[in-house]
Amino acid sequence: MAAIVLDNRMRCIADCVRQGAVLADVGTDHGKLPIYLAQTGKIKRAVASDINEMPLKKALNNIEKYALSSVIDTYLTDGLIGVEKFSPTDVVIAGMGGELIEQILENSTVDKTGVKFILQPMTKEDSLRRYLCQSGYEITDEHIVREGKIYQIICAEYSGISTRMTEVECLLGKINIEKQSELLFELVEKVIKRTRVKLDGKRTAGIDYKEETDCLNELLKISESKRR
Repeated sequence: MAAIVLDNRMRCIADCVRQGAVLADVGTDHGKLPIYLAQTGKIKRAVASDINEMPLKKALNNIEKYALSSVIDTYLTDGLIGVEKFSPTDVVIAGMGGELIEQILENSTVDKTGVKFILQPMTKEDSLRRYLCQSGYEITDEHIVREGKIYQIICAEYSGISTRMTEVECLLGKINIEKQSELLFELVEKVIKRTRVKLDGKRTAGIDYKEETDCLNELLKISESKRR
C-alpha cells in the first residue's frame, strides 16, 4: 500500500518530531501524521487523540487500513488529559487556535519534563509565544512554511524558567527573525499592515498608540534588513 503523503505544513511538523519518539498527536483528525511517522520508522509508538468521536473513528479506520494498530493507539479525550498513560516524549498540537493550544497545555496532565512540544497555531501566535515564555517553556526552534497561506510552527520544551519577549518577537518568533528566511519577510509585510490598521484605529479613537508605534518601527527595521 502506498505511503501517506503529507502537505508542506504537516511535513514540516513531522520533521520536528524526534527519531525514536513516542508521539501524542492531539486533535489528530484523520491520523495522517502518526501513520506517516510510523511508516517512515521515525517513531516507536503513537497515540492519536481527539475530543470528538467522528474524527477519531476516521483515524482508527486509516490506522487499520495501513495495518498499524500495533503501533498507534487512539484515545478520546479533551486535549492532553489522561494522555500521560501513553508516556509521550513528543507532543504535536496543530491546526487549532493559539488560545486553545494554551488551554490544552494549561490543563494537561502529562509530565512536561523532557517532552518536546511541537505547536502549530492557526491564530494568535503572539499570544501563544507569550504564554509559553511566561509559563516556563523555552522555545527551542521555529519554522515558517507555506501551504496555501503562511503558517508558523513553534517547538518548545519546559524549563520552569519564565522569560520575556518583545512584541515583535511574539509576533514573528525570535528564532524566525534570526533565520531570516524569505517567508519571514513576507510574514513581516503582513504584520506591518495589521499593525498600521491597529495604530490608525487607536489614533482615530484618541487612544495611546505608543506600543503600536514602537512595534511598527521594529517591524520596519526587519523589513529594511532584507535590502542590505
